[in-house]
Amino acid sequence: MSPVGRRAVGAVLAAALATKAHPAQAQIRTSADEGLPAPPGDAAWERALLDQVTALLGRAQASSARALAEGELRRRGESPDGYSTLAVLLRVARSLEAGAPETRLRPPSLPQRRSGFEAVTLYGSTIAYGAAVGLWIDALASLDRPLTAPWLPALGASAGAVTAWAIDRRPVRAGLGATVNAGLVTGTLIGVGLAAELSSGRPWREVPMASSVMLGGATLGLGLGVALGLSLHPEPGAGAFVVSGSVWGTTLGLVTGIATQSDRHIGIFALSGTVLGATAAMITAGAVAPTPAQTRWLDLGALGGGLLGLGLGMLLFESSAPPAARMAVTELGMIGGGVAGFMFGRQ
Repeated sequence: MSPVGRRAVGAVLAAALATKAHPAQAQIRTSADEGLPAPPGDAAWERALLDQVTALLGRAQASSARALAEGELRRRGESPDGYSTLAVLLRVARSLEAGAPETRLRPPSLPQRRSGFEAVTLYGSTIAYGAAVGLWIDALASLDRPLTAPWLPALGASAGAVTAWAIDRRPVRAGLGATVNAGLVTGTLIGVGLAAELSSGRPWREVPMASSVMLGGATLGLGLGVALGLSLHPEPGAGAFVVSGSVWGTTLGLVTGIATQSDRHIGIFALSGTVLGATAAMITAGAVAPTPAQTRWLDLGALGGGLLGLGLGMLLFESSAPPAARMAVTELGMIGGGVAGFMFGRQ
């Protein structure tokens, strides 16, 4: 074939190399496959070949890239262990092809197991609930003697510990214990606030259903925590965040009730604070993604800020001043300290 014919064949093959098609064996045929000598030192041919091998690797077609590179190196008589560009691409293709089956056969990652701290919250929640059931039975049966009253709460606490042990024998997913604890704490605080409102202005014994209301709130909260923990699989930090929101929301509600001198309806202030705090924490937990340690910093900041605000309020306002001013400073210190602690814990 004349030199002009050779150049025409090389141009056609280079154009075929640059096109985007299927496997390499169907895309590119070297001049050796056709029984023709390759165009010596053709830069366009070399660039098109390297571009095609690179494109196959980019499309995760490692086997096609390997076959194309091996065929060309074999035609050239070059060693695949060399350091030419094509030899290096061949070794990359071989590595990707060898690693692909391992990636496909890798088992799915197992759910993260609960931490030791979460085990404490799980055991603490079940033990506290069992003791509360024992106290509730004591209240209904009027068991108030020192020799008889402690037995039912102790039995309930033991039953709670055994229940937690039985649950924890299987791999408990991270987040379940914190969510159960969040449900129990929030439900208990709601029950206490509602019971306090029902018994407001009357002797406690005249409201025999107060203890049932508190236990009912704890039971509903515990059940809701178990349901959410098993269905939504929240992170451990989210449960701890809801607990903090409930506790500090209740505290802010109580402080607000004291500031407004609404002693007869202090329960409704505590109840409102619990609901608002828990709801706000549940809504924002997904956005801020708190960790358990970060939540503990929030608690520490809110506690320190509240104490600092209380001290400043007593210094700035005389005892004859209305309590609303001092309580307002306390609330501001509590909120500011909680935000500062949360931001510090993020670092």
